Amino acid sequence: MGILDQYPEVGNFIDKTDSYTLSAKEINSGGHDYLIVTQAGEEDSGQLLFEMTSQGLVLKESDNTVIIGPSDTFSPAAAALRCEISDPGDIKAVYNECRESVNQFSSATGPDGGNLACVWAVRHIARNALGRWITRTDGTAVFDPELRRCFGSNISERDVPAGGIIISPTEGSNIGHVGILGPVTGDDSRLIYSNSSAAALWKQNFTLKKWVARYHDMKGLKVHFYPVPVYVDAGSS
Repeated sequence: MGILDQYPEVGNFIDKTDSYTLSAKEINSGGHDYLIVTQAGEEDSGQLLFEMTSQGLVLKESDNTVIIGPSDTFSPAAAALRCEISDPGDIKAVYNECRESVNQFSSATGPDGGNLACVWAVRHIARNALGRWITRTDGTAVFDPELRRCFGSNISERDVPAGGIIISPTEGSNIGHVGILGPVTGDDSRLIYSNSSAAALWKQNFTLKKWVARYHDMKGLKVHFYPVPVYVDAGSS
């Protein structure tokens, strides 16, 4: 029996913009029953979190990865931290690490064996380059607001150097993605590097044109550009 046969309500929430393989598991946490539905694709993947109630399934969260209960991940939005733009040398280091990691960096130890690892891969690539975290979330719907609180959301693509971030956060039923930008080209041929869900491998797998066509035009998602953040203790200055 297929997922949609067993849980027909799920059909109202899945991403229908591409071909995704569905799987599901039931979990009990804190006395509540939950259903996590994973949508696995070639380029990107995501999850839906439902609470199973007497009235049926109630959607609680949709993102590239979902978490039941409180998260113990680093929160750069904490009042004690101040966000700044990383210096040019750090941003260049992220780009160099990104480029050298193509077809070398495996996300197989990330969420769902790399299948749900787009943010996980970006934050690990950055940590390998910088020795520090730029986020500890694994979801685009969490990472984008973190970056927006730091930089705003009106940064032009041409103003973000190689090593900066491109992100289309998951919204509603449509699955988003995140990657690292190559050098500015002045047109839509700019290269983008990101995790490949199906391969669980870091790839040079998009151009700006292909990204916009997939995530903005087809999925209706926002496309945001950000420099690499650094978080410092606001009380230390």
